[in-house]
Order: sequence, then structure tokens, then C-alpha cells
Amino acid sequence: MKLSYFIVHFGTVVIVITFVISLFFLRKEKPRYYNYIFFYIISGLLISANTIANNNNSWLLNKKIPILTEQLLLLFQVLLLGLFFIEVLKKSIFIKGIKYLLFLTLLIQGCLIILVLYSNTEIKPFLPSNLSLLIFCFFYIKDLMNTKPTLTLTNSSAFWLTIGIFYSAGISFPVNSLFIFIPKNPEYQDLRSQIFSIANMAIIIFHFFIIKSYLCLKHQQNLS
Repeated sequence: MKLSYFIVHFGTVVIVITFVISLFFLRKEKPRYYNYIFFYIISGLLISANTIANNNNSWLLNKKIPILTEQLLLLFQVLLLGLFFIEVLKKSIFIKGIKYLLFLTLLIQGCLIILVLYSNTEIKPFLPSNLSLLIFCFFYIKDLMNTKPTLTLTNSSAFWLTIGIFYSAGISFPVNSLFIFIPKNPEYQDLRSQIFSIANMAIIIFHFFIIKSYLCLKHQQNLS
């Protein structure tokens, strides 16, 4: 089994575990932003299922269907993570900037999805969203520095989610940017596959951060 295939299947198992843990906390008291995280996990499962189906050549009618499906789900995930930051930083001085940047990011990513589907470009539509997520993480950290500390960060669910997003976007942005410079020739196929695997591993690690954040809900400070 190729490394990229193994990473996809391993990642699917991790996302399933994350989903099961999220179900355990589904009826428990928790912050509103976990509604967005829950649907983020579900969309991750759908992306994995779409990738596995595509790898097994289950899409026989039109090869653009799995590409469009994946890109729309990724766009939905960006919206969910943006809403997460809006909820977490709703009292922050950065809230207007987050809303404007999220709208602009979704617009640009949507246009890039159309461009990729109807052209032969190697631009990854989710690159602008990775950059925006990094900026949102910066806003979160900056807000923490500007506010009198009232939380123990190691027990803060929002903190671990933000760190996970920062890690995933921080790895995915430069790694996926490399695709533009790598030829599509067959001799470079293994290299492209390995780069794809690195980005996927970053997403897998983000789900471990999500699991950690759920475990933090056992602490009273995260229940409001």
C-alpha cells in the first residue's frame, strides 16, 4: 500500500475516533462553538469517504465529481472554522476584521474552485483559507495577550482547538504551495504523493487536538 493511501485510511480511523468522542459529549454542557467543530468532524469523514471512493475508482461517470465534492466540503470546513473564531472572539476588538476576512476568503476560495475545475491550473483553492486561518489564530493569541488572564490555558478547549488549527494550517500552507512548482510528469508522481501525505498528516494531528479539547470539557472553566 502506498504511503498516501495508508495515510488516508489511518486518518479516516482517527476521524472516526474523534467522531465517537464527540458523540459522547453531544448531550453534555459545552460552549456553542462545539456545534461548528462537530460538523467539521462530520465533513472530515465525508472528505475521507470521497477520497477512498476516488482512489478505488468508484466515481466512473465523471472524474470531476470527486474533485468538486472535496473542494465544496473543504469550503464548508473553512466556514465552520471561521464561525468558531467568530464565536470565541465575539467580544474581541478583532471581530469585525475576522468577519470581513472570512467573507473575502470564502469568496476567493469559491472562485478558485471554479477556476480549477475549468482549467489546468495547479493552484490549490484552499491556500487562501490556510493563510486566513493563520491570521485568525494570530488574532486569538493577540486577544489573549491583551486580556487579563482568567483561564488556565492547558485546560482551555478553545486554546487547544486554536493551536490545532494553527499547526494544521501552518503545515498545509507551505506544503501545498509546492505543488505549483512540481511538474506533472510521471517521475514526479511519488514526490507529489509524499507532499500530499504530509498535508494529510497535519490534518490528522489537528484531530488529536480536537480530541484533547473535548477532554478539557471535564474542567468547569470550559462549560460556558
